Amino acid sequence: MVGMVLFILIMTVAPINRTPVQESDIYPAMLAAIDRIQSSHETEDSLLVGFAKANITPNRAVATAGYVKRHGAPFTAVHDSIFVRTMVFRQGHTKAALVSLDMLIVPPRIYQRLKESLPSIGYSIHQIYLSATHTHNSIGQWENHFVGEMYAGPYEEMVIERVSQAIATSIQQAEATLQPATLSSKAIPLSSGVSNRLVSGGQVDSLLHVAEFRYIDGRKMAISSYTAHATCLSSKELNISRDYPGVLVDELEKQGYAFALFMAGAVGSHAPAPMADGWDRVSFMGNLLADTIVRSSKELIPRRTDRLAVGRLPLLLGKQQIKILPDWRVRAWASDFLLGTGEPTLSYLHIGDLILIGAPCDFSGMLTPPIYQVTNNAHVLITSFNGGYIGYVTPDQLYDYDGYETQTMNWYGVGNGDYLQTSMIRMINRLDP
Repeated sequence: MVGMVLFILIMTVAPINRTPVQESDIYPAMLAAIDRIQSSHETEDSLLVGFAKANITPNRAVATAGYVKRHGAPFTAVHDSIFVRTMVFRQGHTKAALVSLDMLIVPPRIYQRLKESLPSIGYSIHQIYLSATHTHNSIGQWENHFVGEMYAGPYEEMVIERVSQAIATSIQQAEATLQPATLSSKAIPLSSGVSNRLVSGGQVDSLLHVAEFRYIDGRKMAISSYTAHATCLSSKELNISRDYPGVLVDELEKQGYAFALFMAGAVGSHAPAPMADGWDRVSFMGNLLADTIVRSSKELIPRRTDRLAVGRLPLLLGKQQIKILPDWRVRAWASDFLLGTGEPTLSYLHIGDLILIGAPCDFSGMLTPPIYQVTNNAHVLITSFNGGYIGYVTPDQLYDYDGYETQTMNWYGVGNGDYLQTSMIRMINRLDP
């Protein structure tokens, strides 16, 4: 028996490889791939914008996703419905769709389904910028590997099919509403809604990003993004809910916006305002953000709209290194069994002076300041959950820090904070030299 235990340990456990990714072959290969991105060119064609949403609230109980403590428990009621929200952009022969799901993440299996099905409506996966609100009270049952089922309940194909179809429908409906629109935007500091949950008193990205599109007839559409986790509700709450992003978009649509869409920003180290969990916290956060956006509407900066580009690049990574002890990891083959194998990418959407970069992870807000300082000309914002998932990406100096995000959820070893940060900066410079 002792021999069998030793054999199993040798086969499944190994020391952590502490060679930084910057010293591997994938680092120059990734930078070279970014350098091949075709920067978008100025055009005199008008920017056309359309919007739509599709309800994805299930008509029967399914598991909720977001907390292991729930053990796949199904939801008991619907507090507020969940949606796919979509904006479509067209300029000349170029078109792009921005999609946000009221879900924990954009599940990799939905990404793969879209990759197969989108050509039937005239799009490829490279024309879709995917994001999620990161609510921890939405539907689960969308992943069929061990860890996925721990967080989201037992896999069910019907969930993948229903959400994927709703995304396709919303893109088609948004495309049918295309009209010329102008753009204005701003990053608004809002420290009262967020705190660093990884390091007490640590650095916080407090920026509330707002982009407003306006039709000739005066109707307005708002895109917003913030770094606070949508975890205002505890694991004991089994109501389906969009959490604070739902209150935010509902309030904006009550206060003059024809359409509002929210995307989780660099949430990797950040919690919502420090209050007791519950519906009061949901209301406080949603109304705080909505009131700030409405109050700041006249201060938004007019932006150019003479460029449109969209795409995604495979994110080259080393082997998974799931920690089981500070210096020990699960071997790669066992990691693949536990987490599955996905198709992580870095995605981008470039609209004139607005550049969105999408990450396949809980990207830490502690990493964003150098990225946002790259350019004075463009408004840059980082969003998480773009259709792949590689765990948490946090500052490299915290790799050995005793925290959930750095020990349990940091899956790809030393150096990936700087690696993604550098890759994003390189993408921005390539898109808007």
